[in-house]
Amino acid sequence: MEFQKGQKKRPRWVWVISIFYFLSAGWTLLSFYLISAGLVPLNAAQEAYFASLATVDYGVTILMGLAAFTGAVALFFLRKVALYLFLTSFGVNILLTLWHVMSKGWVEAIGGAGLFGAMMGLGLMLAVCIYTWKLIQRGTLT
Repeated sequence: MEFQKGQKKRPRWVWVISIFYFLSAGWTLLSFYLISAGLVPLNAAQEAYFASLATVDYGVTILMGLAAFTGAVALFFLRKVALYLFLTSFGVNILLTLWHVMSKGWVEAIGGAGLFGAMMGLGLMLAVCIYTWKLIQRGTLT
């Protein structure tokens, strides 16, 4: 894509964030497939956790992922809507995580390292929301 006179160049972090979300969406889909196909061995807590998930859990997870992925696409094209998509994904992620901690044995299923990774993911998503908001304030996103 060539930029014409007057068009804005994408900041380097926009490239990094977009590529990260594109890759993580693919990784998430692959992970779901490998687990559902029985190709990844699960311990008892993980088996119990996945057995407890309902269609609504999978649906909300997919919608949350689509919001983040679409946010990355919008960010790549320098659109303000990216912030609202990222915020939606972030908020739903927090609510879904709390729901799964309280009712589904999520912490036992993912273990300490998984919990650390999940918290890092939430922190990263918050940082992306803040960065996207700053791009709007600077006039980079339209």
